[in-house]
Amino acid sequence: MYLHPSPSLRSLNIMTTLLLLSLGFGLPATGYAQQSENARVSRQWKSAAGTVVDAELVGQTDEMVELLIKGQPAARKIPIAQLSEADQKYLAIRWFNLQDQRQFELVKDHLRTVAERPQTVSRLLIEIHNEIKESPYAGLWAAVTLSCGSNEHSRAAVLLEDTLRRIEKQQDADPSRHRMTFCSANNNLAICLIKGRKGDSAATRMVRAIESVERMPPIVQSNAELLHELTTNTDSFITFSPSTRQRLMRTVALSNNAGSGTKLEAGWHYTLDFDVPSESDANIKIDGIDAPRPDLQLLATGTGFVVSPGIVLTARPVVETTNYHGPKLITVIVDPASSSRRSELVRDLLISSTRSVAVSSSVGSGFGSGNVVWTHYSYVRPQNGQMGAEIAALRVPNLKLAPVEVALDDPTKRTAIRILGFSRGQAALQRGLQTQAGEVLQSQAIRGSVSALGASGSGVTLQTSARVMGGNRGGPVLDAENRVVGIAYDTPVSGSDAKGFFFGSGEFRRWFYENVQTASLTDVQSSHTATQRLNTVEKSSVAVYCWGLRQKSTSQLFSEVADSSRDSGGLYLRDNWCVACDGRGFLDCPVRTCNKGVVAGRETVVKGVNPLTGRPIRAQQVTQERCSTCNGKGGRICPHCKGGKI
Repeated sequence: MYLHPSPSLRSLNIMTTLLLLSLGFGLPATGYAQQSENARVSRQWKSAAGTVVDAELVGQTDEMVELLIKGQPAARKIPIAQLSEADQKYLAIRWFNLQDQRQFELVKDHLRTVAERPQTVSRLLIEIHNEIKESPYAGLWAAVTLSCGSNEHSRAAVLLEDTLRRIEKQQDADPSRHRMTFCSANNNLAICLIKGRKGDSAATRMVRAIESVERMPPIVQSNAELLHELTTNTDSFITFSPSTRQRLMRTVALSNNAGSGTKLEAGWHYTLDFDVPSESDANIKIDGIDAPRPDLQLLATGTGFVVSPGIVLTARPVVETTNYHGPKLITVIVDPASSSRRSELVRDLLISSTRSVAVSSSVGSGFGSGNVVWTHYSYVRPQNGQMGAEIAALRVPNLKLAPVEVALDDPTKRTAIRILGFSRGQAALQRGLQTQAGEVLQSQAIRGSVSALGASGSGVTLQTSARVMGGNRGGPVLDAENRVVGIAYDTPVSGSDAKGFFFGSGEFRRWFYENVQTASLTDVQSSHTATQRLNTVEKSSVAVYCWGLRQKSTSQLFSEVADSSRDSGGLYLRDNWCVACDGRGFLDCPVRTCNKGVVAGRETVVKGVNPLTGRPIRAQQVTQERCSTCNGKGGRICPHCKGGKI
C-alpha cells in the first residue's frame, strides 16, 4: 500500500529529496540490490521443477534474482517464483533484511531530532516509508511523531495499519521477525484509536500487542489497565462492549508479566521498542550484547559483584571515565557465562566524588522536552578533604542474584588472594571470569594527591602481586576460603613488575555502611564451604559496561534500545494531548442542536390577511436563539487539560 502524502507534503517532495541528500542519507537505490564481491553468496539453487545448480547470488529485487551459474560467462535474471519454495523463503528473508537495513540506516539519525522538529521529521519519515515499502521502522516512528507531536492521530492510524501489514508480510516468511516492532505498532495504533473514540478497536489492538510477545511489556499493561478503568466510568467518552472488556482483562491477567521496572506518569504511553536489523552497523554488539541505544558507544568495561539484593559494587573508574564528561548509561550483564545472558540497566548509582563530572541524571517528560533515560548519579562528597574507598554502588531493579559473603576485615600481609574478573576485548564474556592469583604485599595509605592512583583524598589500599587489568577492575578479591576480602581497583603503572591495588573488605565495608543506608552486606557464613562460596561469587559476578553518546544532542526522544535480552523496561513516550477534547482545550455543548452557541427555534408570525375571511394568515418561522445550556458560548473550557494538553 502506498500512502499518498497530503497536497502540502507532495509540494515538498523536491525539498525533501534535497534535504535527504544534504543530511548525508542519499537516496534508496533502484533496481537490483547488488552484492559486493566479498559479500556474494554461493550456494545450491533448486528450481520449482527440481533442477539443481551451483550459482552465485549477484543481486535481487522483490520479484527477480540475478544468478551467476557455475560455468556460465554471464549472470541470468530469473523470476523468484520459478525457484523452489525453500529458495523463495531464503530470498524473501534476505530481501527483508536488506530493506530493513536500508530503511533503518536512513531513519536512525532522525531519531534524536524528532522532539525538536516533529513536523519536518515526520514528513521525511513518511517519504522514506513510502519509498522502501517492505520495512516498518519509518512508519512506526512517523506515526508516533504525528500523533504525539501534532495530534494527527487519524493519519497516524493509517500509517500504523500499513506498518502492521508490512510486518505481517515479513512474518509470513519468518514468524520470528519483528515481534517487538509488531507489539509496539499495535500498542501505538490502540492509542490512536482511543483518541478517535474507538474503544473496542483499541482494545483489540492491545490484545494483539500482548499476544505477540512472550512477556507483556509494562507499558502495554499500563495502557490496557487504564483503558479498562476509564471505560468503567458512566460518563466516559470511550465505550466498550462487555465481550471486548472480558477479552482484554483475560489477556492481561493470563499473560506473562515482565514486571513493572518502569515508573510511568499517568496517561497513554507509546511504545517504541523495535527489532534492530541484524546487519545494521547501528546494532553494535559487544560480545553478543546489543548497545543500549544505536547512538551509544562503549566507554569503559569492568567487573562488579552483588553485595546486597539489587546492589552491585564496582570500582569508580569503571563508571566515571575521565575522557568523557557527557551523559552516560550503565548496564550490567547478567549470567555472562551463559548463552542466555542479558543486559540490565543500572537506574541509580552512588559514587565517591573525586572530581567534577557532568552527567545527565533526569528523565524528561513531554514531547517538547524529549524523553531520555540516563543512569542517575548520586555523589558521596568528601568531608574535610578525606576520601575513602573509591567504589560505586549500582542499583539494578531487575537483578535476582544472591549476594556474596564479605569478610569483616582486610586481609593481612602475605595472604594468598585471587582476583576474579573479565578480560578486555570483544570476546570477554565468551572467555568468562578470569583469575589473577597473587598475594598481599603491603597496605598503603592514600593522603593528598597520589599520582599512582590518579586520585586525591585519604583512604587505605592494599598492594598485591596480582594484576588488575582493566576488565577485572571492580572484581571481587578472594582469599583461600573464597571469602570476599576486597575489591580490585587498578594497576597504575605498566611493566612486568607492575603491582595491582585493591580496597580491602574492611575499607569498603566502612564506605558501604556510611553511604548506603537501605541495604546490608552479607557476612561470612561458617556453615558454608569454600566451594559453596565460590559458586555464589561466580554466579553473582557481573560485567559492567559504561556507555556514552557518539555525538552530542540538545534533545533526545528515545531511551534504551531494548534488545531481546531484556525482560522489562524499554522505550516509551507519553502522549500529552487531552483525549476528552481531542487536544482543542474546549468541549462542545452537549446539546446536539447547538451550533456555536446558537440553537434553532420556531415562532409563529403573521404572513398576511385572508381576503375572504379577514383573518390573519399565520406560519412557522425558523429563528436563531442563544443556547441556554452553554449560554451562547458553544461549549466550555475543557476541565481535564490546559490548552488541549495535559
